[in-house]
Amino acid sequence: MRFVGLIVGFAIAAAALAACGGDDETEPAAPTAPASPTVVATPMSEERIAAEALLKAISLRVEDLPEGFTLVDEGFTTNEEIAGEEDAPGALTVEELNRLGRILGYETVYSRDAPSGTLLLLLTTDVYRDPAGAGEQFEFLREQPSDPELLEALQEQVPGTGLEIQAATISPLSLAEVGDDRLAFEVKSTVRIPDLNTNVDQFARFVEIRTARGIGSIMAVAVGSPTPVEELEDLARKLDERMKDALE
Repeated sequence: MRFVGLIVGFAIAAAALAACGGDDETEPAAPTAPASPTVVATPMSEERIAAEALLKAISLRVEDLPEGFTLVDEGFTTNEEIAGEEDAPGALTVEELNRLGRILGYETVYSRDAPSGTLLLLLTTDVYRDPAGAGEQFEFLREQPSDPELLEALQEQVPGTGLEIQAATISPLSLAEVGDDRLAFEVKSTVRIPDLNTNVDQFARFVEIRTARGIGSIMAVAVGSPTPVEELEDLARKLDERMKDALE
């Protein structure tokens, strides 16, 4: 789970959008998603082709989301891209991901043009060769929110943006029984915008579920007030149902 870098990247867009939202004469621009990793075209294996079709079928789509969201970016993620994309604390190596049997992931980013509330959604779905590997990976995910290095990384100033992430806290969230395994937590932080002499309260809420050999992740970034847990549970149930139909 690469949420440190994603929070930092989305904080820039969400904070800028929230700051512009107070100007009645200016329509705020939709936030831009972080660039997708560059993918070198190589012949695909049968396993890769099957995984792509499977991920497209089980992943959440725009019609599953609350009203007002539009697709910003999408793409498949290989083990090489996931391992090398972030230097976040505790990041897994390519060798470890291969050992766990992770085949491929699919990532989509959605945004909503609004001055506050839920502005950004990052949805990821990963498939593994068997439930054992997915289960072992999920246990690793459970440990990350309690890693003190994550808060230290979040509180550092965002390089080259003029923004600072301050007063970051991580706390667990209560989640209904969804999937074979589940995890939910919130990262709350204050984004300081020195040029505007203002602070923006940001909430990033995460829901992770494992069903059979699939792992689904929902990250909702909100400004002013957090995304309701009920909305996240609704998305998690839809994802769980699709994974059950396709993977069990």
